Amino acid sequence: MTLYVIGLNHTSAPIEVRESFAIPTVRLRDTLRSLREEIGIQELVLLSTCNRFEAYLCAPEISAMKSVFYKLFHPSPVQEISSSCPYEFTDAAAARHLFRVVSGLDSMVIGENEILGQVKQAYYEAHAAGSTGKLLNVLFQRGLYIGKRVRTETGLSRGAASIGSLAVTLAERIFGSLEDRRVMILGAGEMAEVTAKHLLRREARSVIVSNRTFERACALAQQFGGVAMRFEEGLQHMAQVDIVVCSTSAPHPIVHAQRVQEIMDKRRGRSLVFIDLAVPRDVHAEVRGIDGVYLYNLDDLQAVVDENQTHRKKEIWAAERIIEEKTEEFKRWLEAFREGCNHSLRHFSPIAGMRQSDGCLQQF
Repeated sequence: MTLYVIGLNHTSAPIEVRESFAIPTVRLRDTLRSLREEIGIQELVLLSTCNRFEAYLCAPEISAMKSVFYKLFHPSPVQEISSSCPYEFTDAAAARHLFRVVSGLDSMVIGENEILGQVKQAYYEAHAAGSTGKLLNVLFQRGLYIGKRVRTETGLSRGAASIGSLAVTLAERIFGSLEDRRVMILGAGEMAEVTAKHLLRREARSVIVSNRTFERACALAQQFGGVAMRFEEGLQHMAQVDIVVCSTSAPHPIVHAQRVQEIMDKRRGRSLVFIDLAVPRDVHAEVRGIDGVYLYNLDDLQAVVDENQTHRKKEIWAAERIIEEKTEEFKRWLEAFREGCNHSLRHFSPIAGMRQSDGCLQQF
């Protein structure tokens, strides 16, 4: 059996392609079970975030890996995936890639902490669906351990900007100051919540939270000292705010150009900023062409990211050294595993201080 990973991220594919692969967490287990039945793969983990989609699997041949990837692709009418978008890694290279991902080295914002929890959740869902075995259990347990070690032993995550803080920086460039600006959170995604916190730190005046689950909107509004609204009510009140942070789990755009044009007609020349952190996107691309409207999605944050990364080179080098060392360890374990060397497996612990068992997650 060979260890494979195939995927795409913010550097290899635009958001138009990435959003075609997005799988909500609530659908992961059913998707995993369906793929195992269709393709006959015993071990499979799917990692779906705003900036990446990756499939980690054990298979006898490369065709199984490609079958998983393309079965999950839903072509949009405006752009089809090109052969240059997916990247592929095998065995030790696949392990190295996961270790870099979980450490925050492969993220848009180097050192971000959110990816550690996202990988943990992806592994948990696969484990609960019964789609992990000895190889992927060891790989992901080791990856999570390495991700924590990189954050503990290096300064990679110290003072690292988040997607939310970078989005706020973009908004500041439009308004100059966010003081007294009104903010609406459309949806209740984690990144929208983080962004709202940064907006309030910059003295944004007020927050409206609008979500399809009204109880969730009430909880977030209480956290920010804001006002909760039901979803349709929030759309109607959009003319009263200056910044709209979008992070719903809708499978298609929910904010369209006609509605936004109606909003702008009521604003009498006042600018409106959309920060769309959703994948798939919440705001239709046509909104960008409306006068006075500034629309930013995840790909638009790259310029701000580049400005924040130059001072982190030393910490990146330290993290890469840890990952290279642990990749070599995993490579030796994989060779022993394939050879059926039970003696080596008994004396090699995939994670220092962790009790190992076949297929059981003992501790993160």
